[in-house]
Amino acid sequence: MAATWISIAASSLPEIIRMARPLFTRTPPADNSQQLRLDVIGEQIAELQDAATQNADSIRKLATDMQKTIEVLQLGADQAERRLRRASQLTLVATTVAILAFALAAYALAR
Repeated sequence: MAATWISIAASSLPEIIRMARPLFTRTPPADNSQQLRLDVIGEQIAELQDAATQNADSIRKLATDMQKTIEVLQLGADQAERRLRRASQLTLVATTVAILAFALAAYALAR
């Protein structure tokens, strides 16, 4: 089960990293016009907003995948708990039968 989660996370990791550190438009040198600098800053802001939107989508996808994985893990844990409970009950029954058999054998030897 853990391998499934790792494979899901590993497949999304490069995409998340790529989106998490976008390459912004470089700011032009200071000798250019003020309007050009403001245009570049506006473009950088738009790129940042786009990157934030893409990051949110990637996080949503990863959260959905993790939720599915947690549900599967919970199902497996419930099954393991039922098996453990059944094994404990069987152990109790087997121990009781063994004690009764020992007591019956001791009684038969004593007679």
